[in-house]
Amino acid sequence: MKKITAFFLVIALVMGISVSCGKPQDTETTASSQATSSAAGGSETTGTAAATSAAETTAPSQTDPPVEYEYPAEDGLIVYLAFDAIENGMVKDVTGNGHDAILSGSPTLTENGRVYNGLSFSGTGQSLMIPDSAELNFTADDSFTAEIYYKWKGLTSGSNWPCLFQKGLSASENAYRYFGLWINSSDKVLNLGITGNGGTGTNNLTSYLPTDTGWHQAVIIQNAEQGTISLYIDGILRCSGEAINASSEGQNLYLGFNGTDGQFLGTLDEFKLYDYAKDPSSYEKKVTGVDSMQADSITYTDEESGETITLPYRVYYPTDYDPDSEKTYPMLFFLHGFGECGTDNVKQLRILNAPNELLDNIIDRDDCIIVAPQCEANPASHNWVPINQQWTIGSRELTEKPTISLAAATELLYEFLDSGKVDRDRVYAAGVSMGGYGTWELIARNPEVFAAAIPVCGAGIPSMAEELVDIAIWAFHGEADTTVPVSGTRDMEEAIKAAGGTKIQATYFPGVGHNSWIPAFATEGLLDWLFAQSKSNS
Repeated sequence: MKKITAFFLVIALVMGISVSCGKPQDTETTASSQATSSAAGGSETTGTAAATSAAETTAPSQTDPPVEYEYPAEDGLIVYLAFDAIENGMVKDVTGNGHDAILSGSPTLTENGRVYNGLSFSGTGQSLMIPDSAELNFTADDSFTAEIYYKWKGLTSGSNWPCLFQKGLSASENAYRYFGLWINSSDKVLNLGITGNGGTGTNNLTSYLPTDTGWHQAVIIQNAEQGTISLYIDGILRCSGEAINASSEGQNLYLGFNGTDGQFLGTLDEFKLYDYAKDPSSYEKKVTGVDSMQADSITYTDEESGETITLPYRVYYPTDYDPDSEKTYPMLFFLHGFGECGTDNVKQLRILNAPNELLDNIIDRDDCIIVAPQCEANPASHNWVPINQQWTIGSRELTEKPTISLAAATELLYEFLDSGKVDRDRVYAAGVSMGGYGTWELIARNPEVFAAAIPVCGAGIPSMAEELVDIAIWAFHGEADTTVPVSGTRDMEEAIKAAGGTKIQATYFPGVGHNSWIPAFATEGLLDWLFAQSKSNS
């Protein structure tokens, strides 16, 4: 999209946008009174700053013969920094609208751009600044779109979060009427920073997508008619919130640096700002499978202890899902194993970074809602079950209360049940390893909810067998499992049958160890069996 002769190469190589979130996250405030502060990083620091960088291949400087470029004209394009040349200490706005960006420090042109040249930032104090103008200020009644390509080095420099760009975050007049993109220094997740409630403190919508060192495109779209602002990364919706007032008159727009020490280290390319909401479908890449599951989170507070946790989760909606229609869908509630613990809202979509064939196959069917929450590894009290990570314990007794994570997951379960979009006769649970433990406990505590369950290589609570006789259960375990004893499944099978249950079956794999989810989820007829289960058939 730079040289006209490279236009088709751009189309072939472009990396597309992203996404999948839903609701705005809780605000994060900072008491900082610095002249300008980092949106996501205003109150968080990193102790391992790294200002060094690999050698860059620089592009021709302004002293070389000028190169003629042609750029496709686009309606509604306010600013376009193509980063093809530096002239008199500035990067030209190639729209001709006069929003040229002034360089500070020594960012350099590099031939390692997305297609041709890009602008490389290698140390603290390097930035681009576009002086403020009326065209750059948006209220909640204005639609706009901001696009940028970025390639982060995975390094931090300074105490605030690395800033790709921002407009309006300042503690001066009109403070906190802003928007921009920051990378969380701790978890490397890209955040959409936006005007906070009441115009105080910083407010971040997290993308739940850790930033690697490859090229990515981030797009912010505010649609005033819909009243939303959304972040797309590589063609996928990652998060959205209510439309914002970002009318920060008098404050400049910065790229690469937020004005204090939230330095971005890496390369930026093709920054564009439009005065309308672009159609998200105009972006190239479409993600399918588990990666297309929308990201969100639930905040839960234990009424007795007062402890509060935020539980990230992913949800898959069938392609014909319409929240305003009367159609309902079966739902699978999936609990991951210990190896998928975390807060990244990514690892639980697979099993030990390998495919989760159960989720993959259900998504291929495209007729079921899937909800997959994620809990933390530590403290152990935040696991799905309260056994202090002693997986060899096997069968156990039900504690008075579930862990706070399972309690939060249960509240999430009921939120979906109460949405009016779930076929309450066809609610299913499944989980592996620690999630197998969690599945047994979840159905034991909520037997009236579930029509069927698939616990894999977990262990249950035999004393609760009478509560489970009406649930169709297909359990799986490897007979050579040394992590969770096979007795954990055998005990439940025997106890439920002894209680009069006829809807339980178990498959044991001779010679198979703990990874019994591989043959389990490949079992012929498993999904046909699962989706045939209904409480109306009981």
